[in-house]
Amino acid sequence: MYFVTDELDEIGPLAKCSPPIRDKKAQDGLWRHVLAGNINVITTDYSPCPATLKNKNNAFDAWGGIAGLQNDVDIFFDESVQKRGMPLTQFSRLIAINPADRFALHTKGRIAIGKDADFTFILPNSPYTLRAEELEYRDKISAYVGRKIGARIVRAILLGETIYSLENGLTGAFPGRYIKV
Repeated sequence: MYFVTDELDEIGPLAKCSPPIRDKKAQDGLWRHVLAGNINVITTDYSPCPATLKNKNNAFDAWGGIAGLQNDVDIFFDESVQKRGMPLTQFSRLIAINPADRFALHTKGRIAIGKDADFTFILPNSPYTLRAEELEYRDKISAYVGRKIGARIVRAILLGETIYSLENGLTGAFPGRYIKV
């Protein structure tokens, strides 16, 4: 939904994923379906790997998958709400409500009494260019490095505790818990 085939030579094996990146016409068609409400959930196929598995001369030899979990919300907000006018209610359904419902995560997905206090605060219209040193991954590689992203995550709260802020970065102590679905 973000990259198109015309960019693949420039990005190289970092953009190898499955399903593969499509052309602009296919991307536009996918966005039409998303905005029309025909897609229920938006997420990432996050697939990190060491740089040695991506740094190949032949893309067919490279690891398949894009490291992108850190930026899936800010990029999707920029692409959907800011660039395409998606209503915030649809945005929240796609990234929070519908996934929680789909996987029967009864304490997730909504702001309500009895739900977990999980929040992501997004600062709209605040473009920045992603740098490798900003990545919180073990291996600081991503097809998104060098890309201008038009919105910023400024705070993330998990179970009522701030785990990330733009000012201080990650806290390092996470109150999360494994949920078997």
